Amino acid sequence: MQTFEIKEEFLVDGKPTKLISGAIHYFRMTSAQWEDSLYNLKALGANTVETY
Repeated sequence: MQTFEIKEEFLVDGKPTKLISGAIHYFRMTSAQWEDSLYNLKALGANTVETY
């Protein structure tokens, strides 16, 4: 299990981590498109997903 902390920086398992986020508006697509959208977001280097 991973740990996540916020001190003066973001830490994942005690290591400084830069959050790179992208937005997915899941309600604007079919559920069949979610996996591809998340895959593409990760391929672009994102490690965080923003959604409403």
